[in-house]
Amino acid sequence: MSVVARRTMFGASFIGMVTVVTILNLLASSNCTHLKKEIGDKEKLLEKLEKDRERESARWEEMKSSRSLERSLRDFGMSMHYAKPSQIVRLDRNGRPRPGQISVARMDGRKASARTAAYKNPAYKNSARRR
Repeated sequence: MSVVARRTMFGASFIGMVTVVTILNLLASSNCTHLKKEIGDKEKLLEKLEKDRERESARWEEMKSSRSLERSLRDFGMSMHYAKPSQIVRLDRNGRPRPGQISVARMDGRKASARTAAYKNPAYKNSARRR
């Protein structure tokens, strides 16, 4: 090969490599720019969702406040009062009522009286059929 041909071949291959590297650099830069834009969009969406969550959390906390609950109950014609001591039942670790509580004794008494009121004598039932 002649010297001119070698230099021409070297120059052409150098220009080709520079062209390929430039194209790859432009593609990578374009891809990075696109990814940056997507990341920015996702961050904006995340900020919006966090603000929405904070707003809803504050709204929920406001709705749970005792003043708001009382106002809502009053709007529907209802009211809420604390339980009387005779209505409170304390439970043990297993979920059973602790013994010796007045409210438990009253509850058991009501159950017993309801069973007594619902009781019908079978003999009475049979005697009513005979008549």
